[in-house]
Amino acid sequence: MIRLLLILVSFFFVEINAQEKSVEASKERSFKSGVGVVDMKKILQDSTAYQALVDQFEEKRRKHRNKFTKIEDVIRDEESKLSKQKGILSKEVYVQKIKDLNKKVNELKSKQASEAQKFEREFEKSTNKIQGALIDVLSMIANKNKLDVVMAKNQLLLVGRDIDLTADAVKELNKILPKITKD
Repeated sequence: MIRLLLILVSFFFVEINAQEKSVEASKERSFKSGVGVVDMKKILQDSTAYQALVDQFEEKRRKHRNKFTKIEDVIRDEESKLSKQKGILSKEVYVQKIKDLNKKVNELKSKQASEAQKFEREFEKSTNKIQGALIDVLSMIANKNKLDVVMAKNQLLLVGRDIDLTADAVKELNKILPKITKD
């Protein structure tokens, strides 16, 4: 009888242990994580705000390039005139004019570099505004679809079409930020 009781008790504990493992296994299997991916390059390519920004800055860059080209032409003309006067001018006057011309060239280079840095900072600042809006859009889409993670598509090897949020992100971004305005 004691043996039978011991067998029943051990069977009972084995059954409880098996049920606990079964519950733990079902919990592990039922854990689902929502994942979405986006193609950042495509989002920027299709974003009306980003494209307008690129067009705006390309136009600005073209105007600056033309402005500096005209100044460079003036300096080249001065250099040409100076080389023609080399035999006429005294050595001291000629050396001073060469120094003055070199000073103009260096000032122009410095101004070009400064303008380029300013241009890049403005572009980066405007791009950051677009990226901030995109983060808001992706957050909204993730909440709406109950996603835990949104990843960049270029960092993944394989991606299913049903988790690609790129088209939705472009649509929402263009809706909330159709164009970018400078401060």
